[in-house]
Amino acid sequence: MSALLILNYDVTDPRRLDAYRQAATPVLLGPGELVASTDRTVHLGEGGRPPGGTHTVVLRFADAEQARAVYESEAYRELLEERLAATVPFTAMIVPAL
Repeated sequence: MSALLILNYDVTDPRRLDAYRQAATPVLLGPGELVASTDRTVHLGEGGRPPGGTHTVVLRFADAEQARAVYESEAYRELLEERLAATVPFTAMIVPAL
């Protein structure tokens, strides 16, 4: 069963995020597929929590194990600090698809 890796954040340093994207694209899209990337995320305000970020990235992997393996890989971990430094992260989740 395929799985989606969903990242949501606000961008604070666009230049640094662009550098992260250049480096992370081959790591994430080698085994994964880009489903969506937008800076126009609309939050519906459920649960009374603060809204999430404006930018959302959705990647599809063969299954949840592959998505986790890529996210936790040494190659991606080396790049993750750049994304975190260039953004205010709100969520990162893996959602098994039906």
